[in-house]
Amino acid sequence: MPKSIKYDAISGFEGTDYVFEFKNDLDGQLKLIGIWKNGSIMDPELKEWTDISESDECSSAWSILVNGYA
Repeated sequence: MPKSIKYDAISGFEGTDYVFEFKNDLDGQLKLIGIWKNGSIMDPELKEWTDISESDECSSAWSILVNGYA
């Protein structure tokens, strides 16, 4: 499963390392399946997970994996 580069700062969450993990679903669409924070997988039930999944950095990570650029 492809992972993004490490992001050192996300708006409102500065100072923490985040990595986004993606997987192709059955239709071949790349979907976010995990967010790693400081080397540990985050609980997707947390509001923080939802907020970070909607961040510009997550969108950029997805775009880089799909298109090769942000």
